[in-house]
Amino acid sequence: MFLTKENGMRIVEEIKETIGRDVNIMDRTGTILASTDPKRIGQLHTIAKEILEQQLPVLEVAAGEEGPGAQQGVNLPIYVDGNCEGVIGITGPPDAVRDFGAIVKKMTEILLTTMRQQEQSLLVEQARSLFLEEWLFAQDLDWSAFAERGALLDIDIREPKRIAILEYEPRGTAQPPELHGGRLLQMAQRYVQGEQTLCAVVNRRLLLVFGPEQKALEVLKQFQQAAESFYEVTLSGGLSSLSRGAEDIRRCYNEAKIAARAAAKNHTILEYSGISLDFVLQNLEPKVKADVCRAIFETVPEDEREELLECLVLYFRCEGNVERAAQSIHVHKNTFRYRMGKLAQYTGYDLRRPRDAAMLYIAMQFLDAERNSFPGGNNPQK
Repeated sequence: MFLTKENGMRIVEEIKETIGRDVNIMDRTGTILASTDPKRIGQLHTIAKEILEQQLPVLEVAAGEEGPGAQQGVNLPIYVDGNCEGVIGITGPPDAVRDFGAIVKKMTEILLTTMRQQEQSLLVEQARSLFLEEWLFAQDLDWSAFAERGALLDIDIREPKRIAILEYEPRGTAQPPELHGGRLLQMAQRYVQGEQTLCAVVNRRLLLVFGPEQKALEVLKQFQQAAESFYEVTLSGGLSSLSRGAEDIRRCYNEAKIAARAAAKNHTILEYSGISLDFVLQNLEPKVKADVCRAIFETVPEDEREELLECLVLYFRCEGNVERAAQSIHVHKNTFRYRMGKLAQYTGYDLRRPRDAAMLYIAMQFLDAERNSFPGGNNPQK
């Protein structure tokens, strides 16, 4: 039975506030399930029982006709989807409350229908959230059976998808993160309308799955702005590329995690495809940058450091073209190579070896930010 004490109490309190009369709701056995008169809850309402047994459209109780658990008033059956869920009773002289009868009956039926729809929608969303978690994390899935389950939830796992991960942090004297998570999920579901969109809260992160036709980044930025304005939270997040099939969704999840981590420092929304190595490097902790610069360049003599590091910067700026790099500072290419050789001698990192070139490129990205990371501090401008 859908009618419960909780939703029954919500209804009787709302109706009493409207009509100013005590109201009772009886279940299918005739027992008073909810009442604005707490003493009556749990009593058997004999008039309601008679209505249910005889399928009466209405039954009034006048003065002198009161019985066990029944007072003066008007009582009517309530129906939802063609099924009798119970009886609604309005306490008071029938002449005084009769006009409320049909209105209260209809109001109750509408409220119950709305509550049922909300509960059914919640159950569907919970099922879709669990489906998403299983899709992302379960091992050894039977993909054929899983696709059939998805179809029952209006989810086509074969269609290309994009994963978004949004992280949220309370601001100021904020409420618990769990409360924010539930509210943000409800807001997100309104923003990302569409049968093929999935939303869930997993490990205090908001997960969203977009179909190929949806303007995911635009929607996410609009949602971020609205959520930060409405709630005391700060949002950041990452968006993956499109999946290439059902099993590829986990690669997309990892992409979204990487993008979300990169976006966290500046509280923005980033696409995985838009993350460059330079962006990742510049978002490392300052101490890490300083340690890298010191470890690689500290052995370069101070009186040669500026000249050699200038050549390093030019080498990468010219995409490894030694001749073009040498021309930019008006030296012969052999002179330039000599200087690069000296840099390799001092640091132990040789640009001709790909692994060493990568380390020198990374360290070069930190030169401006870590100008004072080693003695002298006379680093070239990039």
